[in-house]
Amino acid sequence: MAACLAASVLAASGCKSQSYPADKIKESLLEICRQEYGIEDLDVKIAGNTIGVFLPLKKLFAADFKEAAVTGKVRNLETLFEPSPEAMEKVEDVLFSVSRVLLSTDRQFDFYVLEATDVEKTGMQLVLVGFVNDIKRVRVWDISRNEYRKRVIHELKLNRAVVWHKPVRDFFSDLEKLPLAEIEQKYFAGLLPPETIQRLFFDTVLTGAAGEKSVRWEIQDLRSAPVQRSEVLVYAKVRPQRDGQPILPNGQDDLQYLFMLSQDVEDEMRIVRIIPFQFQDETGKAQTISFPKELQIEQNLDKWETEFPLEEYKLGPFLAQQLTRRVQAIAATDERIHNTFHEIKLNFEYSEDPNPPHFNLNLEAALKELNHYNRNSLVFHEDMLYLLNIASREFVDVLRSYQFGDYNYLSLNVAQENAPWLIGRDDLELFRRRKVDLQGLLTLPKI
Repeated sequence: MAACLAASVLAASGCKSQSYPADKIKESLLEICRQEYGIEDLDVKIAGNTIGVFLPLKKLFAADFKEAAVTGKVRNLETLFEPSPEAMEKVEDVLFSVSRVLLSTDRQFDFYVLEATDVEKTGMQLVLVGFVNDIKRVRVWDISRNEYRKRVIHELKLNRAVVWHKPVRDFFSDLEKLPLAEIEQKYFAGLLPPETIQRLFFDTVLTGAAGEKSVRWEIQDLRSAPVQRSEVLVYAKVRPQRDGQPILPNGQDDLQYLFMLSQDVEDEMRIVRIIPFQFQDETGKAQTISFPKELQIEQNLDKWETEFPLEEYKLGPFLAQQLTRRVQAIAATDERIHNTFHEIKLNFEYSEDPNPPHFNLNLEAALKELNHYNRNSLVFHEDMLYLLNIASREFVDVLRSYQFGDYNYLSLNVAQENAPWLIGRDDLELFRRRKVDLQGLLTLPKI
């Protein structure tokens, strides 16, 4: 997968230099994807120096999760989470389009984020995060393709909001095409009379055969919040239109609804209640429902979950995340580490608070044997030193390559130790230049 992504980026080097003005970046990216690749449903956001793209997919993985679980036909987890060829083609097309725009715009971006998300079944998403300058460097062969692949962060995540919002999206899709009788049975269990349902949805539900009315429900906003383990609230702001024109009375554009969802015995989220914020009275006018003060949730909607939250990336935390993946990959394939440790958990963190800025290497590692060890600290065990040396070497090399110097020290936080080992930036530079080994650094006075 990573090789394909690197190839997509390199292919951008053959594109003609084309200008995408800063105020037209979103439109330009959407237009490229639509006209050249037929990809319509994209969401593009900008947060400071970061541009993000949300790519909804009907199917992300080649394997069917439920079928694999029932039949037991899973060779390994890697095959289970292998993206389908169709999904990867769209990911590559979007990534290539993002590269084109970023390399020929007059606005400075530092990071890009691509979230390819299964919106139909699993809610799982492939998240790619990259540093824009790395795209430029791989194009001019300042870094190799293999190094570029290591620099792009790949993650698999579960997008809960996508799972919670799907029944609501399906509901409004059904409002467009199903007759009133089916809507009544499917969502209201025959508990509401037809005329009440029509008033709740402003006379837009089909009264006869499908296709009788051409009302389009455009979803403006969806947000969700878990209530308890198996129940979720979903807020929806929607805009009903006919032939592209608003149909609501009194010049009103949008309607708001609150959906209560519950998890059924098949672990599917089902709508159990729909609460409108407004209704249509007998005269056809829109009336707002008055909620008690404690139920006026629109005042706290900014804290609810959305499908595509985007935060601005910073280089320090990005490097910490990249270093975590790099060292984890090295440790997983190193024969000596495999033979001498039961289990290893490690991660890097970048911290600016409290000052001064610094990196943490958090390590939990259980040695199989404790021979050749005669000091008071576990970090001086030869196998622990071997592991820490690998992690520290990767740390200094990566930070040197990025020319990142906004840190004062590296804190080695080994779970079995009472206190961290702090190695100053100047001492780490001596280590990088091989003027002193790691054991020598650890015997120096602590900063």
